[in-house]
Amino acid sequence: MIESREATVIGLMSGTSADAVDAACCTLSHPEGGSLAWSVDGVAEISYEPGVAEALRDPTSLALSELAALDVRVAETFARAAGAAVEAAGSGFGGVALIGSHGQTVWHDPRGIHGGTPTTLQIGEPAVIAERTGCPVWSDFRPADVAAGGEGAPLVPYVDWLLFCHPDRWRVCLNLGGIANVTLIPPGVGRQEVVAFDTGPGNVVLDLLAQRLLGEPRDEAGEIAAGGEVDHERLEAALADPFFALPAPKSTGREWFGEQWTERYFQPLDALAPDGVAERFATAAELTVESVVRALEGQAGIEPVPTEAEVIVSGGGRKNRALMEGLDRRLAPREVVPVDERGLDGDAKEAVAFAILAFESALGECVNLPAATGARHPARCGKLSFPPPR
Repeated sequence: MIESREATVIGLMSGTSADAVDAACCTLSHPEGGSLAWSVDGVAEISYEPGVAEALRDPTSLALSELAALDVRVAETFARAAGAAVEAAGSGFGGVALIGSHGQTVWHDPRGIHGGTPTTLQIGEPAVIAERTGCPVWSDFRPADVAAGGEGAPLVPYVDWLLFCHPDRWRVCLNLGGIANVTLIPPGVGRQEVVAFDTGPGNVVLDLLAQRLLGEPRDEAGEIAAGGEVDHERLEAALADPFFALPAPKSTGREWFGEQWTERYFQPLDALAPDGVAERFATAAELTVESVVRALEGQAGIEPVPTEAEVIVSGGGRKNRALMEGLDRRLAPREVVPVDERGLDGDAKEAVAFAILAFESALGECVNLPAATGARHPARCGKLSFPPPR
């Protein structure tokens, strides 16, 4: 599978927003005892078909037969994204040693709050990806950590530590995907001391409002939110939700911050005047900002992040004016910078991360960080699906 400590690996990722699959074709090398060297050779994004995206945003409404079919349809999209990434890299699958696939999360309940048993479920059948690409696929990273008593998330902190740990400077890696999460990286910290957790909604509430109020997938640039006035009474009611007070480590998803949650805290959502629409967006953006800030200042039971820390932002939310301006304002004097300014395409970061997680796993590393997930011990994460014989 990986015959040397240098390989071409494709990473595949689709997040809580469930709108597209991101793919990154990477060259990775990790000499024994040396630090990871990496380059991104090609990236791609393949949108889900509308029916697939709609189903993924409400998977609990699906019949078992529909979920099984969706498992395959998602995998086909993942395989197409892998093909687009190698094409963008100017190569083919023949030189690819491994594909790392996060899959698409359709259920995440690691504490058993909703179903009584700690569970996590990602679909996008890796055997289909292996068949279509002719490459081995490392997938399903979360269950091993959940089995060890962890949250199964976040998993990207291992990669954050590899790529962004600085000998002299405090750094926070903030991902503003559907759900927002942070990785706290003190200067020169060892991997087992890295703390990470989900802070709450990133873009998910904003996107749900856009779909409901605008008939659009999102207010991507954040212009509507930036033009509205925050309803502070509504904001504080939402911030009183018990998730925000839970101690780290913790993780969440649409199971918690989905349509019912949005309806509860942002009602009414019918027949709103333009200023009412703008208020809802402004308040939702401030919810994301304030929940991140309060988490970094100790609400999650951690020591407050020092004011000299640099906050490196990835995910689609870094393009949202209201979110970035709010973070600049509330986190000052901490410097807030997009990850693109630190050498990594912010749209591809998590796809790159799953290429690295697969590569490191294939080399025998435990890529979960117990301080980040709450697992009892490091775990060998992921499962291997083989391609057809050659």
